[in-house]
Parts: sequence; C-alpha cells; structure tokens
Amino acid sequence: MTMRKITTLGAAALFVLGLAGTAYARNPHCAGGIQYVVNGVKDKDKGNMEDYERQMNKAVNQLEICRTEDPEDFEAIGYLGWAYAELGNYEKAGEAFDRSIEGLAAKGDKKKTAWAEENRQSFWANAFNAGIGSINTARELFDPYDREPADDAEKTLKEEAAKHYETAIQSLGNARALKPADPQTARNLGIAYALMGRFDEAAAIFAKGLEAAPDDTDLEESLKSVRTQHANRLIDAKQYDAAIGYFADLIKASPEDADLYLGLGDARFRRAQTLESDARTAAFKEAAEAYAKASALRGGDADLSFNAALAWQNSGEWQKAVGEWERTLSKRPEDVDALTAYAAALAEVGKTPEAVEALLKALAKKPREATIHRQLGAVYTKANDNEKATEELMVYLALSKGSAVADPAAEAAKAPKTSDAGKTLVKSGAPEEIYRWEADGEKYETWISWTKHKAYHFKNYALQVESDWSGSAKYATVESK
Repeated sequence: MTMRKITTLGAAALFVLGLAGTAYARNPHCAGGIQYVVNGVKDKDKGNMEDYERQMNKAVNQLEICRTEDPEDFEAIGYLGWAYAELGNYEKAGEAFDRSIEGLAAKGDKKKTAWAEENRQSFWANAFNAGIGSINTARELFDPYDREPADDAEKTLKEEAAKHYETAIQSLGNARALKPADPQTARNLGIAYALMGRFDEAAAIFAKGLEAAPDDTDLEESLKSVRTQHANRLIDAKQYDAAIGYFADLIKASPEDADLYLGLGDARFRRAQTLESDARTAAFKEAAEAYAKASALRGGDADLSFNAALAWQNSGEWQKAVGEWERTLSKRPEDVDALTAYAAALAEVGKTPEAVEALLKALAKKPREATIHRQLGAVYTKANDNEKATEELMVYLALSKGSAVADPAAEAAKAPKTSDAGKTLVKSGAPEEIYRWEADGEKYETWISWTKHKAYHFKNYALQVESDWSGSAKYATVESK
C-alpha cells in the first residue's frame, strides 16, 4: 500500500473561513466561545503561545456551556471542535466536528457545512501527514524493523526508528479520532503497527476500519496480510499448535482462501517434523490435506500440489502422492525435483516402468546428477533387474567418487588400439569426460558421452560395464519383473 501526504489548508485558511458569521442574536456563551477561538488563533499567529493556549481553554469552557444551552448552534459546535483540535484533544474535536457537520448539513447550510468540513480536514491532514512522515523516517533509519541489529550502531538506529514509529502511531491515531470512518487513516495506522511486527494491533485497526468501510479492498487485503504474518511468526517461533489454531480460526471466517490453507499446511508440516512414529505420520497427512485444499482452490497451483505430494509421501500415502505429483508435472513437466519424487512414489506402488521413465526424463535435464543415477539404480534393483541396476550404480560411483581428467580426448587416445577402450574410441568417438575412481581396491576409468547418454567403465582398458540411460534401453518398455 502506498503512503502519501495530503495537502493541508493551514491555520490562516481556517481563520478566514471562520470569519463568516451570522446576524441573529446568539447565546452569549456561544458568541464568547467563538471570539476566544478567533483571538486565540491571532495570538498563535503572533507567536504568543501562552495567551493562545489560555484563549483556547476559555473557548472550550464557553462552547461546552453553549452546546448544553443551545444544542442547535451547530456552527458554534464546529468552533468547539476547532478549539479541542488546537489543544490536541482530537477525540473530542472529532466528535464535535461530526456533530457540527451533521447538524449544518441537515439544515441545508452548504456554506457552513463546507466550512466545518474544511476545518476538520485541515487538522486531519496535518496529523495524517505527520504520521506518514514519521513512518518514512523510521524506515529510512532501520528497515525492515523486525531484523536483528548487526552492531551497536544499528541497535541505536533501531531504537530511534521505534521512537518515530510510536510518533507515527500517535499522529495517525489523532487523525483517526478526527475522521474515525476514514479508510485511508486506518490503512496507514495499521501499516505503522505492522511494520513494527505488532500484527495483532494492526489487525484490530484494519478490522475496525472495515466496520466503517466494509467494501474497502485495501483494508481487506491488509487485514488478511497481517493475520497471516502473525501466524507465520508463530511458526517461526516453533509455536506450531498456536499457529495451527490461529489458521483454523481464520479459515472459519474465510473458508475459500487458499493462502490460509497454505499457511495451515506449513504449520502442520513443520509440526510433523518434530514428531515421531504414528503422530508424525498423522501430522504429515493433515499437512497434505491442507496443501491439497489450497491447490484445489488456486486452480492446481504447481507449488501447492508439490507441497501436498511431499506431505503425502512423508505420511506413507504413496498413491495419493502419485496423484499430486502428476498434477504438479502437468504444470511443470520438466521439474527435476518433482520427477525424482514422482519416481520414488511410483516405485513404492509397484509402477517401476513408469518410475524408470520419470527418472530418464530427469536425467535428460540433469545427466550429471549422481543422486538421480543412484535412484534409477535402486528402482532397477527393486524390479530385480540387476544388469541395469549395475549400470547405474557404476555411473553413480564414477560421478560421486571419481576425479575428472583434464583432457579426456588425449587420455582416451592413450588406450591400446586392440583393447576394449581402444575399440570403443574408434566406434563411439572421444568421450566428453573421463572419471578415474576406485572401489574395493580396484581402479576404474569411466568414459562418458553426455550427448549420447552413455558411459563405458573400464579396468585396465577392459570394458566392465556399459551404461545406457538414453531412454531407448530395453527396460523402458518392459513390465516389472
């Protein structure tokens, strides 16, 4: 939300507008109170602050008597609002201005209604602008406010920023007292609290503002934002049960809000990570349900279905995880993290050919990722295909334990022409990379052609294993064994 200043009318404009009088015989307390206001403003303009304050106090005294004796003198009540505002009593000023404007408008006196409205607007603008200025100063000093100071100098800046935020809250509170139903004032007062991390107080301000302006979408979004931030802070503080309860209450009021279900899912997921055994499983299941609901409300958002799938997986609900991974991949078909997790779920439900296919797609994007080769080997092992499992295990060992040679082509050329390595060089060309590694006391040399999705594993130039993850391998079309 944007904060901006409002143009003020200034004291001189107030005084000129106040000179418009009436010709009828006025209650002496009303007339005297008005004169005290006029004289007080003159003293203020001259810098005579002691007399100015004395005159305004007398004005309040006289105009309160006036209001009791002549409650229909709405112009005089407008002067009462003016006097209270000069003395800094903004709540009483706001009440008096409201009564004056309401009464003058009811009488059809447009000129005096405008006079009272402009007077109130001027005081409101001064208070509002002062609040915005203090917020901006606080943010210039230390932003964001909720971070920890890096040193003593920053600690001092944060303390100064806090003073300016408090000043902003006071000023904007004064502005709100003058115009209680003004949504702009409520928004910025709530922002001041929120920037300090005082989310509950900010939420109360926004909620109150919505009572007066129920159709204000900025206030609605602000209220939603600070409530979510408060709940997220509970999560960060590891108060997971409190966060879960808070989100649950918010969902009761806004049952179609995807963000609230996302927050609930996060709280449940984080809580699940702290638990063990059956309680852990149940908590992950609850997290998955919240994420899935959020995903459904947001039209199958890939991030949300990803979270749901991960939570289902952690709860051991593999078939449900498969469904969420498929929803994720329908939106992001080349998401390697989703592909590998999807493959894990597929393997768990016995769909090993589909798991292989998913991992081959992942390797097409990240062929150098050793852990994907290891996972693919594990899927082959699960399907009792030891030959393919060994192929992938060898690639994994080469990538995870090996050291790449500086000049693969030159190293490959050293292979005896009659050796398996020499024949492979003639048949397949120079490898793109060569890794040297050891296992069980034996030394190996792995030649890799990334573009062909193949690797050749030699021991003393004799071929031990040929790995193929091109997708054309026999297993891609074979049912699980």
